[in-house]
Amino acid sequence: MSSEKIQNLTNYFKNIVQNDDETRTNFLKDYTIDQLEKLDIFKSSKKLYERLKMVVNNENLYEADQLYKTIHFRCMNNNLSDDGLSILFNGIIFFADKKSLQCAYDLAKAFLETLKKSSRAELDSKLRYQIKCIHEYLGKCRSSNDEERTEFSVAVLKWSSSLFVKNKLDVNNELSVHLNYQSVFGHYDIHNDFAFNYWKERNYVQARYHFLHSLDAKSFAFMIIQCHLNFGYPSEYDLFLAQGVFQFLTLRNLKSAEELFHVYTENHPQINKCKKFENFYESPLLNFMYFLIVTIKEKKYKEYKEILKAYKPFVEIDSSFQMYLEKIDEFFFDVKPVKKESGGIFSNLMRMLTSNGMPSESSTRAKSSRQQYVDSDEEDSHSLGYLEDNELLD
Repeated sequence: MSSEKIQNLTNYFKNIVQNDDETRTNFLKDYTIDQLEKLDIFKSSKKLYERLKMVVNNENLYEADQLYKTIHFRCMNNNLSDDGLSILFNGIIFFADKKSLQCAYDLAKAFLETLKKSSRAELDSKLRYQIKCIHEYLGKCRSSNDEERTEFSVAVLKWSSSLFVKNKLDVNNELSVHLNYQSVFGHYDIHNDFAFNYWKERNYVQARYHFLHSLDAKSFAFMIIQCHLNFGYPSEYDLFLAQGVFQFLTLRNLKSAEELFHVYTENHPQINKCKKFENFYESPLLNFMYFLIVTIKEKKYKEYKEILKAYKPFVEIDSSFQMYLEKIDEFFFDVKPVKKESGGIFSNLMRMLTSNGMPSESSTRAKSSRQQYVDSDEEDSHSLGYLEDNELLD
């Protein structure tokens, strides 16, 4: 195992955390209680500002909650939505620091409602980082099931999807794909910020979900490497990559799938090229993914079918791979899926009775420690959900 690559991985993650901490510290300086005095809403109401400052400094949570909501209401009545967002943002950070989740979440919901009424046409850098901070701070005071934070994430992504107009999809036009994609799943940048927040918390399942809906395949690759080294068996390094590559492809994101493959294989400390053949990997599954990406990129359907046949035993390691490949057939080569007959209840019953119920050696490998990473309730929605949701892109 390469110690240099492990150190590179450690440094990459460390730099991400350090840079984010510095950016957040500098950003929040503009939203202290002292800075709020500059807002237009307080130019004609100095006493209201002084009252808010006093209750915040005295940590009077109940009265502070009432004042934040009152001032926000006045902002909206005076068409000062930006001031309203600044007031709410300051309040969310204040209550989150005090571990008052319900107050922070109530203001976060008001923040979202204000966004919906503001008729914004784009996600500027200031608003983007406000959303990132709210998501992060809700995590710091979250309840055991993280329900409030999840509701905020879903709602803000749904709002961000309204920034894009869904048109007829042109699969050969990258801009068309990106615009249609974000009109369904939400803004790439918000997904990317949520992914980083979860990665810093070592919540790999949620981080993985949001990385898949962003364009940051490089960071996604480093996160998967870290996850494998922490939770996977040494022999599973190819399986951890394969899931990400396949899911990027079923989301019609060939460019990110290719970048993910190259960054992962170049930086994973256990991956080596074959000694006899310089351009091949020791893992057949990695070689399959390499050729898969090449044939899709060059639109060579004949060669694509040939590599499927040649690598069939390795593709069958994980039962979900076939499901992904059927979608790849459809999305990239316009091959309509064959409808499978279920055979009815009696056929299913006979299969159950005649099966010995023992998993194969290959399926056991695919389902071992990787379960900590992908085999969970969340993963069911993240794999099947991707495939079903793709229909919305058409």
